[in-house]
Amino acid sequence: MNAILETKQLSKFFYDPVEFQALKNVDLQIPKGQFASIMGSSGSGKSTLLYVLSTLDTQYKGHLFLDGEDLSLKSKNDLAEIRNEKIGFVFQFHYLLPEFT
Repeated sequence: MNAILETKQLSKFFYDPVEFQALKNVDLQIPKGQFASIMGSSGSGKSTLLYVLSTLDTQYKGHLFLDGEDLSLKSKNDLAEIRNEKIGFVFQFHYLLPEFT
């Protein structure tokens, strides 16, 4: 399989006010040309995963690959360039469109 987006053993911890593991050893492969949806209950780690996948959050353990390139070792400037060229991310804030539910 030719994955465009892949994670290997991806884990994410928050430490304030106490240590909390939001993602635990996530292995994910999304093939080139495919769509994927991430579903789960509130607080299950969906937004946390998306922040890591989008390279906006770089404080994680494991590896993140985009088009076969390991992004886990990239500098902040390199990640900004990759986001600019390869990643689209639309934030959902309910207060921006009050007429919609």
